[in-house]
Amino acid sequence: MHRRSGRNESSPGFTLVEMLVVVVILAIIGAVVIPLAIGTGGMEAMSAARIIAADLQYAQNVAMTRQSPVTVQFDTPGDSYSLSNASGPLKHPMTQADYVVDFQSKREFGQLDIVTVYFEGSQIVVFDELGSPDRGGYVTVQGGPEVYRIDIAPVTGTVTVAAGS
Repeated sequence: MHRRSGRNESSPGFTLVEMLVVVVILAIIGAVVIPLAIGTGGMEAMSAARIIAADLQYAQNVAMTRQSPVTVQFDTPGDSYSLSNASGPLKHPMTQADYVVDFQSKREFGQLDIVTVYFEGSQIVVFDELGSPDRGGYVTVQGGPEVYRIDIAPVTGTVTVAAGS
């Protein structure tokens, strides 16, 4: 009488557990190596462009709700900008600190540059009580090879973001 065990000792192949371990190891390696290989500059530029656009819209909204002009002042060499009104610096609604965005001090924006700020020859834009900018213009950011441009339309103050310069 032959006994058959449920498992054939000489069958080639891998168990499900062995396959899962290999997949997990490859996923970990991929998560570490792929961002290093492709660079994160493009993601940094896209994120910064969205942050700047949101902050410009925030400045417009504050100007309209408080019925007081709000100034956004950019510092191109410092890769930063600040929001203020006649009383001084605005407070960030989340941190309650002065509303200053400094990309150089943020580790996750290590490859980012604010390349150009142009508001009719100035690096300052002021939103009035109606949310209209005193002048139209744009801000260009670059991370690695990726470039994004944030435009502010004169009169309406519409803020748009587009890839490329």
